[in-house]
Amino acid sequence: MIRLFIAAIIPHSILSDIIAVRDAVFTQEAKIKWEPLDKLHLTIKFLGDTEESLLPNLYKTIAETAGKFAPIETAFTRFGLFYRNHKPAILWAGLEATEDLRRLKSETEKEFARFGFEEEKRKFKPHITFARLKGYENGNKIKELCEKELPHTRFFIEKIVLFKSQLRPSGSVYTALKSFELKNISVKLIKSFEWAMVTIAVMGLIYVLWSTM
Repeated sequence: MIRLFIAAIIPHSILSDIIAVRDAVFTQEAKIKWEPLDKLHLTIKFLGDTEESLLPNLYKTIAETAGKFAPIETAFTRFGLFYRNHKPAILWAGLEATEDLRRLKSETEKEFARFGFEEEKRKFKPHITFARLKGYENGNKIKELCEKELPHTRFFIEKIVLFKSQLRPSGSVYTALKSFELKNISVKLIKSFEWAMVTIAVMGLIYVLWSTM
C-alpha cells in the first residue's frame, strides 16, 4: 500500500510573493514551523492508502481528467485558520474558488469514486497549508498575519501531480510520481471566442446608441 494524494502546483514566483508577506510579520526568531516551499501545494484529492497495482489506472484517469481543462486562472485571497477543538490548528492561504477550479475538484471526485474512493462531502475551500500549529506560537502575530492583504496577482495553474506521501518521525516526505499538464487548447479557444462575441455585442450596442444620438 502507498499513501497518495493529487495536488495542483502553484508557480514558485507567486508563492514567493505570499511568503514575503508572511516573513514581514514573522521574523526568523518566531517560534513557528513553516511548511517548506516544496510542500506548498493545493490538494485536489487525498486518496490515502492505495494498492500500488492501481497506479496505471490512476495515471490514466488523472490524465483523462486533466485533458478536459485548459490552465486554470485564480489568485490568492487571504490568510486564515482552521480550528480543532476550538483551537487554531492550521494556518492557510486561501485561493479564489473559480468555476474551473471547482469543476476540476468535482470531476476528480467523480472519477475516483469509480475506484471506490469516498467522495468528499465538505465544501471545497481551496487553500495552501503554511503551518500546522502546535499551540506555542505567538497568537498576536498570527492574528496580524490574518489581517494582512495578499497580492491579488492572478496566475494560472498549469499542472497537477500525483504525490506519494511517506510518514516519518521528522515529518511527511512527498515524492512526485507523475505530473499532468492542463493544456486543453480547445477549451481556451472556446473561451476566447466567447469573450470575442461578448466584445462584438457590446461594441455593436455602443454603435447603435451612438448613431441614434
